Amino acid sequence: MTISIWRYCHFVLALASSLFLITASVTGVILAIEPISHQAKSYAIQDLGKVSLGTTIDALKKNYDEVFTLQVESSGFVKASVLTMEMETLDIYIDPNTGLQLGEVQERPFVYSFATNLHRSLFLKSIGRFFVGLISLLLFLIAVTGLLLLAKRQGGFKRLLSKVQKDYFELRYHVILSRWFFIPIVIIAITGVYLSAEKFELLPIDTIKHQEINNTNTAETFKRIEGVSFFTETKLNLVRTVEFPFSKDPEEYFQIALKYKEIRVNQETGQIVSEANYPFVTLASRLSRVLHTGEGNIFWSIVLLLASASILFFMYSGFVMSLKRRKKAKFSSVTLDKNECEYVILVGSETGTAFNFARQLYNSLSAAGKKVYLDELNNYSNFEKAKHVIILTSTYGEGQPTTNARKFETIFPTIQQTNKIRYSIVGFGSLEYPAYCKFAIRVDALLQTHPNFQPLLPLYKINNANFTDFENWVKQLSDQINISLSIQQPKEKKISKYHLKF
Repeated sequence: MTISIWRYCHFVLALASSLFLITASVTGVILAIEPISHQAKSYAIQDLGKVSLGTTIDALKKNYDEVFTLQVESSGFVKASVLTMEMETLDIYIDPNTGLQLGEVQERPFVYSFATNLHRSLFLKSIGRFFVGLISLLLFLIAVTGLLLLAKRQGGFKRLLSKVQKDYFELRYHVILSRWFFIPIVIIAITGVYLSAEKFELLPIDTIKHQEINNTNTAETFKRIEGVSFFTETKLNLVRTVEFPFSKDPEEYFQIALKYKEIRVNQETGQIVSEANYPFVTLASRLSRVLHTGEGNIFWSIVLLLASASILFFMYSGFVMSLKRRKKAKFSSVTLDKNECEYVILVGSETGTAFNFARQLYNSLSAAGKKVYLDELNNYSNFEKAKHVIILTSTYGEGQPTTNARKFETIFPTIQQTNKIRYSIVGFGSLEYPAYCKFAIRVDALLQTHPNFQPLLPLYKINNANFTDFENWVKQLSDQINISLSIQQPKEKKISKYHLKF
C-alpha cells in the first residue's frame, strides 16, 4: 500500500506541475549557461586575497578622473564605474593591481533577460512569482517522494547507491539520474522557495542597523589611501562593493560592503565611522541566490545545467513508465472467463517483464487448445474449473510484493478453492539484492499451507529476467503436463541492450 501511495503522490505532483516545470527547466538550462559564458571572458583575477583594497583604490584614482563604485564579483572579476580623463562614464572590468581596463561591461544579452523574467515570474509579476514559488515547493515534494520510491526499489536507504538492475532505457536512467541529481534538485527547489518567500516578505525583517564607533584618538588626514591601515589590511577577496564619496565633504564616507558586514570609512582620516553585521536572513538570501544561479562557479553552473536538463528527462521517462504500467494493467480483459478455465496464470509484475513472460506462456497454452485465464495476483479468487495455477511474480525492494500483488497474502486465506489444484511458482529477481525472490518464496510457503494446493514443480527462481532460464522452466512444465509448449524471446530484448525488469 505504501508503494502505491508514494507512487501516486509522485505522479500527481509531477503531472500537476508539468507545464511549469518544463518552463522552469528550459529557462534554468539557459540561465545556467550565462555564468559559464561570463567566466569564459577570462577577466577573473587570481589571488584576490593578496591584493589590498588600498592598492586598487589608489590605482583607480591615478587612471581615472573620478571613481563612483567598485565591485568584486563572485566570479573573481573586479568591476568599476568610472569617469575617464576624456569625461566619459564607463562600466569596466579592471586589473586591481594597476587599475587598467581589461574589458568593458556589456549589456546583458536579451535571451538571458527574457529567460530570467520567464523563470522568475512567467511574465505575470506577483502572481507569477507566487506560482514559481509553489512549483519550487512541489519540485521539492516530487524529489522527496521519488527518493522514497527509489529506496523501496533498491531495497532500503542503505542500498540507495547499490548497483541498478538492468532495465529498459527510460526506467534504468530514471533511477540512475535520480541518484546523481537528487541533491542538486533539492537545492534548486529549496532556494527557489526561499527566494520567493523573500520576494513576498515572508521572512523575518533583516534591517541592517549601523552602530556608530566613537574614535577618541585624533587621526591625521592621509595623503595616500595605502597609508591607512584599514585599506591596507583589507583584501579584495573580502570585499563585495565600495561606494566612493560623492564629494570632498567630510560627512561623505566610503560605503564598503564586505562579505559579512558593512562599514563606513571617513574619507579624510580613514577611521571607521560605523559598522553593521549582516543578519542571518541576508546571508541566507545571498547564499540561496548563488546556489540557485551558479553565479561565480563554473562547476556548480554545469551541475545546475545538467540538473535542469535531468528534470526534463525525468518528466519524459516518467511519462513512458506510466504508459507502460497502464498498458500492462489492462491485460486481463483479453482473457477468458475465469470460471471456465483449466489453467490460471497469476502475475505479480512491477514494470511489465514478468507479465511479458506470462503472456508468452498464456499464448503457448492457448495454442495447445487449453482454456487459460491470465490476471494479476491482486485479483486472486475462486476458480471453479481450475486444475493448474501458475504464479509468476517479482519481488520489489526489501522482499515486498509488487503493487499488483500486495493484496494476495491477505486475500488467499479467505478463499476456499473447490478443486484440487496443482501449482507452480516462478520468482523473478536479481542476485545483486539480498531479498532475491523473497516474495515468491513467501507465496510458495503460503500455498503449501492450503490442503487443496499441491506443488507441480519446485519453486523456480530466475535472475535478471534471463530468458534461457525461463525457457528451461517451460520445458520442465511441458514434461509435467504432457503438452508441447514453445515460447519466443520477447521483442524488447532485440531492440535494447538492457534486460527488461520484472
